Amino acid sequence: MSEKSCYGIGIIGVGNYIPKKVITNEQIETRTGISAKSIVEKTGIEKRYIVEDNESASEMSAYAARQAIETAGIKPDDIGLIIVCSFTGDYVYPAVACKVQELIQARNAGAFDVMANCTGFQVVISVASDKMLVDTTIKYALVIGTALQSRFINWKDANSAIYFGDGAGAAILGHVPDGYGVLATDIWTNGKVFDAVRMRGGGTSYPMRKENVNDGLQFYEVNGFEVWKQLIQFQPKVIINSLRKIDKEIKDVDFFVFHQANLRLIEYFMGKMKLDMSKTYTNVAEIGNTADASLAIVLCDAVNRNLIKRDNYVVMSGVGAGFTFGSTVIKWY
Repeated sequence: MSEKSCYGIGIIGVGNYIPKKVITNEQIETRTGISAKSIVEKTGIEKRYIVEDNESASEMSAYAARQAIETAGIKPDDIGLIIVCSFTGDYVYPAVACKVQELIQARNAGAFDVMANCTGFQVVISVASDKMLVDTTIKYALVIGTALQSRFINWKDANSAIYFGDGAGAAILGHVPDGYGVLATDIWTNGKVFDAVRMRGGGTSYPMRKENVNDGLQFYEVNGFEVWKQLIQFQPKVIINSLRKIDKEIKDVDFFVFHQANLRLIEYFMGKMKLDMSKTYTNVAEIGNTADASLAIVLCDAVNRNLIKRDNYVVMSGVGAGFTFGSTVIKWY
């Protein structure tokens, strides 16, 4: 059995990838009938970006990964573990992480995928840091959130078309001084609302066949009101629970990194916690809801803007379909 490590596991490099093809609210209005003005009023989203026909989830992931590797100042061969959170991989299987390992030539890394939907990136940070603390031979881990959603959106369905875009974000985890890095995580699931946000087509309950190919099973189904209701009830609880594990409270947090589902929802949530919007950063207005990639991309943007400082207590929190709620507390190094 290995001895207790005398170091922490922290984020030492970040990267992201946003496609170039823009979908404006005016285009959504033409397709769905919902006005561009009302989209902004309801969601705060002004545009979103989607991939070209020749782009893949693995390629987006690799692009973000290379950025993170560069900012961390390491080489691909230094990486011992790759975890991708995604439900929109190149194939149903194998894991997109395996393709990423090959694309970036991380020859010494084990690789696998995790599915926790829109809180996936927060979950894989927890999984990777736990693994690194147990297996001291892993010096660096690459974690990626990837969402290639545009091929699963019915662009005539206002319930989903107004929200979602494509993108990928990545982070390198490495050793930091003891007392820094990931300090606590809390994850909780409310399976009672399993069906509130879903994509049934291709699952074992709804395999795609010629007789159901026109039934729309391959598209997202979203109950936006249920998402709102679940978030305001349960996301504060996981945040508080994660902080309690290190004897901290909401007032002790310097910066919040939230899943970018809906700007109005984030504004409401911050108000409910009596926090000023300056204690978080949002990019949902510019790129839409990028699902699994959302937390990774907004973290990268916040880091690149120097909004997160050394010694800051940072809470990363999201909620994913299912519904799974997560919160991770990091002392930034």
